[in-house]
Amino acid sequence: MVWKPGYQLQGGKYIIAKKLGRGGFGITYLASEPTGKLVVIKTLNAKVQQRPDLFHKCQQDFLNEALRLAKCCHRHIVGVDELIQESDRWCMVME
Repeated sequence: MVWKPGYQLQGGKYIIAKKLGRGGFGITYLASEPTGKLVVIKTLNAKVQQRPDLFHKCQQDFLNEALRLAKCCHRHIVGVDELIQESDRWCMVME
């Protein structure tokens, strides 16, 4: 499922503004918090979600990537604000 502008995650904590891009297994969105702060949210794309044979492995790989990225702190590496679970998929909320 692709999230449309206005879609709310985490009970309204994040509101999707637009899709930014899609890659081999991920999709990224521009979103805002109620305070107006902009964030990027990355999750698995619809193609992967529709493949039960791949979904769980890709979900675990995505989560491992997110946890490793969250440990990095460098001005040239995007920061991970938090990991959230929306429905059945994990999401990275990034600066």
